[in-house]
Amino acid sequence: MTYLDKATLVRVAADIADRDGWANLTLSKVAKEVNRHVTSLYAHVNGLDDLRREVTLLALDELADEVWRAALGRAREDALVAIAGVERTYARKHPGRNAAVTTYPRTDDDELRARGLRLAEPIRATFGSFGLDEGQISQAHSVFSSALRGLIFAELTDTFRFQDIDETHDQLVRLFVVALSTGTWPGAPAVA
Repeated sequence: MTYLDKATLVRVAADIADRDGWANLTLSKVAKEVNRHVTSLYAHVNGLDDLRREVTLLALDELADEVWRAALGRAREDALVAIAGVERTYARKHPGRNAAVTTYPRTDDDELRARGLRLAEPIRATFGSFGLDEGQISQAHSVFSSALRGLIFAELTDTFRFQDIDETHDQLVRLFVVALSTGTWPGAPAVA
């Protein structure tokens, strides 16, 4: 039997969530995957809720790394297109991790909040590059993330029934770019 540490356990759990679905992640499945008795997992996590929290932290870190890399050295349209693309790619590659990030309940957990803020930073900076003030940035971030996540959810659950999903994704990003660049976003200045 090989040594099992917490990081390995969390990665295995994240992989199971990707393979079987976030809702189907159980301690029993993880124990079976690592060839341990379920009680031995308690040396690393305090039950399923704690394991889900750890998977969420991992997913937030991974996605933040991807978003930061995508946004680095970019602004405005280039950054928004890149960010939307990596978020969609990450969700396709890691549907369970994506569900962890998008469905974890609001909490007073400082560590989760800090990881979420790290993920939000390049997105908010991108909206700032269009000349938005803090209030407008918050609104644009909320609307954009909700729309993008909704589209990703429809794609992952195969419930998108309108037209080509790739075209719709591109149109969503273009809609934001046009609104933000032309000053048609509420209160946004026109940006040349």
